[in-house]
Amino acid sequence: MTNKLLPSQLSPGNKIEEYDLVFIVLDLAKGWILEAICREIAAFFPGKYCFHYSKSALPPAKAYFFAHYSFLPICLQLNPSIWGSKILVWHTHPRNDMGISNDELIYVLNRATKVICACSQFARLLVSQGLKSQKVTYILGAADPQLFQPHERSNGAVGFCTAFYYRKEPERILNIIKRMRSRQFILLGKGWKNYDRFTEMQALPNFSYIEAPYTEYPQHYAKMDVFVSTAKLEGGPIPLIESMMCNIVPVASNTGFAPDLIVHGENGFIFDVDSSIEVICDLIEQAFQVPANVRKTVENLSWENFSRSVQELL
Repeated sequence: MTNKLLPSQLSPGNKIEEYDLVFIVLDLAKGWILEAICREIAAFFPGKYCFHYSKSALPPAKAYFFAHYSFLPICLQLNPSIWGSKILVWHTHPRNDMGISNDELIYVLNRATKVICACSQFARLLVSQGLKSQKVTYILGAADPQLFQPHERSNGAVGFCTAFYYRKEPERILNIIKRMRSRQFILLGKGWKNYDRFTEMQALPNFSYIEAPYTEYPQHYAKMDVFVSTAKLEGGPIPLIESMMCNIVPVASNTGFAPDLIVHGENGFIFDVDSSIEVICDLIEQAFQVPANVRKTVENLSWENFSRSVQELL
């Protein structure tokens, strides 16, 4: 939103009308999954809300939801009026480029009403670093169970779904595809032409790269039997839930909410973040033999339930 007052914001006497909830979405989150998560919360929120895209001039509200925890320090500094307000902060995963020390960050997070982690392991980590235990909780991510429908598995492809970032371990992905030449692989995402070995990857005969609108993701998941997440650091990832809703067997690194969702050997497999390519490829082969109804293990993770869990904190 802009800082210009809209007629709907004015009440008699030119007083600014108070919102029930204001979503703080700065540059890091704008147009990305973090803003999308805020919009999913808003879709099921019954009160009056708005989105604010500036770190200053926060409108008066009963509560504020920060789309990323890195926004909180500067917003508290520039908006002293929100000190003491109800503040919810979304925490994805640790970062070391905050520009403040971890002790300073924990001090600021302790000023929030609640820090909501995307997974249990980072909630525990924050408490170990000094965040008061009553200040932190975690809410697992979600997906739309109507959009992501299950399918029967029958020797389908191995899938990845991610935008290109080096923390997503592109070298691992490439080496897995090269090693498992008898399996077909699909990479659903964007930005991968920026990968310096993309030409080599694209030339592999068992590999397909797909850039598609989000609404078309289900038709590509329908071609997969196994979903692989290779990153060494995650808050989620959300595609892990989407794929599991489609009854795809996950093979995921032990980060983010993967260990909160996957029971190793039952509805998927977890590997250590430093596992070798050989170990990961062996688990992928084992995943083709898993008989479980994977969707049943995540079908409660809808965005509506996610929004209600956030609203309970208000």
